[in-house]
Amino acid sequence: MVERKEIEHLGDLVKVELKEPERYIKQVEQILNYFNRLDEVEFDSEKILRSEITINALREDKHEPFVSDDRPLIEKLKKDQNNFIRAPKMV
Repeated sequence: MVERKEIEHLGDLVKVELKEPERYIKQVEQILNYFNRLDEVEFDSEKILRSEITINALREDKHEPFVSDDRPLIEKLKKDQNNFIRAPKMV
């Protein structure tokens, strides 16, 4: 049985002012009863942890050769009048 004092304590923990704590007693009891029912369920934990389906969500790496016109990358970049590298405007 959940008491009013426990509901008020829960309200304090979540920093919510409860105007009618009695209203939540039945709801919290239903939630706790549901968890008690879940505790009674028997299952094989090894079977649950073992997956029968293997899924590869990673793409295959593909090697592509780097094409260059033999100039260093820094020389290919646009520069302004002060010889600073110009980059696209970021918004």
